[in-house]
Amino acid sequence: MYDEHSTYSSRDFLMKLIAAFPFPIREVQTDNGTEWTTQLLVKDPKCKTLFEKALEDMDIIYHRIRVATPRHNGKVERQHRLDGERFYSKMRMYSLEDGRKQLQRYNKLSNSIPKTCLKYRSPEEVLNDYLAIMW
Repeated sequence: MYDEHSTYSSRDFLMKLIAAFPFPIREVQTDNGTEWTTQLLVKDPKCKTLFEKALEDMDIIYHRIRVATPRHNGKVERQHRLDGERFYSKMRMYSLEDGRKQLQRYNKLSNSIPKTCLKYRSPEEVLNDYLAIMW
């Protein structure tokens, strides 16, 4: 949880994601928000945001969904809707740190809920099975 939508925050999130995940991140897909990219605003394709430079430096493949087509990111959009219903609509945040603590608790709960896209298994179960095979 960040106090601003910026390419700096997005890069920071990416670095924390890479440090936290027990497997390599090979590809990232985002919408076209300016916190990720400025490709719709700038004509020069060499002009990269901090987030895009970080991906490039780490050889992570980057995809942007087509403009005005959230259906290309359907699973993410559905999760955003569920998170809104289960968490954000009920959240009462007294400080950014309080919000981060609440979000951490919610993520732990959310990752234990079975999902149809994971064949009725939870993200936690899928990750544990992956780690059992890889280690």
